[in-house]
This record gives sequence, C-alpha cells and structure tokens, in this order.
Amino acid sequence: MDIERNLRTAINSGKVLFGVREAEKAIENRTAKMIVIAKSCPSDFLKGQKKTKVLEFTGDNIALGALCGKPFSISAVTIVDPGESNILSG
Repeated sequence: MDIERNLRTAINSGKVLFGVREAEKAIENRTAKMIVIAKSCPSDFLKGQKKTKVLEFTGDNIALGALCGKPFSISAVTIVDPGESNILSG
C-alpha cells in the first residue's frame, strides 16, 4: 500500500483531522477510523493506542505536514472518513 498516495486521497476526498489533540478527542468520541502518526509524535497515548488502528509514518512531523500540503509540522492525522482512499485496508 502506498501510504502517501492514499493519505493525500483521503485528505482531498474524505474527512481528516490534523494534530495530536484532535486525534485524542476523536478516539475518545469514537469517530476515528485510523490515526497516522509521525515518527517524532510526542504522544505516548497515540503510540500505545489499542482501540483505533495506528499507522506510523516513516518521516518526522515536518515531512508529514509537507505531505498533507500544510506549511507547518503535523504529528498526527486522524482519518474520520477515508473518502475515495483505500487507506483503511492497509
């Protein structure tokens, strides 16, 4: 599975949330289908998550932000609705 292409497709066609706090809230509210975390994500809560599928991105938070098309670093991306992406199947 090409995580980068699938993540971009999910961002463009589905519903995603950016940031650690948003990811933690989505897990508590049970709206998160998957969390993509950067290698440098500071949240031990997200790293040890058992309720929601967590996928570790190979790059750091700056690379994840650039992949998402944002001019800032992102430590976590929450997939609420994958849209046309098949990111959940990987």
